[in-house]
Amino acid sequence: MDITPERAVGDGGWIAVVGQLRKEGARLPVPYVKAVAAAGGTPRVLSTFELLPSEEPPSGVRVLTALDPHDAGVLDGAVGLLLPGGGDIDPAWYGRPRHPRTHRISHRRDRFECTLLEAALACDMPVLAICHGMQLLNVFLGGTLHQHLVEQPGVMDHDGEGLPGPDPVHGLRIAEGSVLAEVFGTTSLRVNSHHHQGLARVAAELEEIAWASDGVLEGVVSRRHSWVVGVQWHPEVMAPVHEPQLALFRAFVDATRAFEAATSAEERATA
Repeated sequence: MDITPERAVGDGGWIAVVGQLRKEGARLPVPYVKAVAAAGGTPRVLSTFELLPSEEPPSGVRVLTALDPHDAGVLDGAVGLLLPGGGDIDPAWYGRPRHPRTHRISHRRDRFECTLLEAALACDMPVLAICHGMQLLNVFLGGTLHQHLVEQPGVMDHDGEGLPGPDPVHGLRIAEGSVLAEVFGTTSLRVNSHHHQGLARVAAELEEIAWASDGVLEGVVSRRHSWVVGVQWHPEVMAPVHEPQLALFRAFVDATRAFEAATSAEERATA
């Protein structure tokens, strides 16, 4: 199913934003779409679920639904991939028994994201992975997760109540010289939080670059790709009221433009 609002975007240079899940239907990732658009990118939603009757696509944003979770071809023409927040990942995928508090698992969504992520990494496409997205990135690359962070010694409650809010709730320490230090122009800031799981064994391919004030890992970057960044907080919610958070999406959009230019130059060279 291809839902194209009246003011549909053009076909070139678009950024894939994966649709979320709610009650076995699609949940449009509107805050992520808005953040990408505010940063100058062209978002397109790719979902493996059907839209719920109450879901209304944002004006001017193309939304494709009911996609085959094994079909990487839906990423053809994209210049970037954004993996948003969501439910937990089945611990069987990283060889662990299921914790009683592990919930809201969607094998279909996770399989779809792994399909797209494999294709994106294979061609060095920029990837921004947020919250659940950062956890999936780690699992995909061979890492594991803490299934309930508050059981770890000295760890604060990162989950909170309801949906993630725009207000910062804890400090963030950023590694000097890292991509996040460059993006934010600082090695210390405050961020929001809405997650009860986090990275345990970090995949060898990922470098740790940001930590919460209690030591919980909040940022990673791929060691072998041009621009693959994972963050554990929710910058898409903070961006409308905390301008510095929009810088992360601007950096992502800039990376997608560089990827598009390099891809176009390669195609011309081989034509």
